[in-house]
Amino acid sequence: MTPIALSAILDSGDESIYNVPTKAPGPQGALPLTPEIMLQRPSGDLFGWTMDAAMGWDPGKLGSKEVLILSTHGGLRAPDGRPIALGLHTGHWEVNLLVEAAARELASHGAIPFATYCSDPCDGRTMGTPGMFDSLAFRNDAASLFRRQIRSLPTRSGVLGVATCDKGVPSMMMALASMHDLPCILVPGGVMLLAEDGWNAAEVQSIGAQYLHGQITLEEAA
Repeated sequence: MTPIALSAILDSGDESIYNVPTKAPGPQGALPLTPEIMLQRPSGDLFGWTMDAAMGWDPGKLGSKEVLILSTHGGLRAPDGRPIALGLHTGHWEVNLLVEAAARELASHGAIPFATYCSDPCDGRTMGTPGMFDSLAFRNDAASLFRRQIRSLPTRSGVLGVATCDKGVPSMMMALASMHDLPCILVPGGVMLLAEDGWNAAEVQSIGAQYLHGQITLEEAA
């Protein structure tokens, strides 16, 4: 085997990789600032508006009620349903569709939706491995994280939580229940459609044990 020079590994010889764009046109429009806002509001509120505009929200519409949408969405799904990156389970795979629908509805009523995420694990995937030790602990960890996300949007007027399964839903419930001074809505999201000819996610978890006891064949399991 011919040795490969270190320079061939570290240097592609393509000079265009150094032409990295570092600037782009900024958003158009102006923030709805007033002397009172400039002098009396927290500096974080002002900085938050600049980031909202930088992410593409119409600067002229800032100042409306803000609603935070929390979810346990996992994976990266293309608009046509194809997986770009898989989630840990089917329960959280399409939660982002509910988040999008809620965000569009809130925006249609003049509110400004925000969305943050804390994806949940699957104890079915971790069965028989040390990963099982993290399943129940995740509930409290995620509830704490959701509460921190809520407090990280100090200007929120309400919270909507979308979650699925036996770890995501309890963690979301604990987080929302602790928000005593905020209106909160819990949306228990569904899962993917069941296969027309196949087992559901609960039944398929035991295929190893069923095969061991001769209840199914290798072909049926596959």
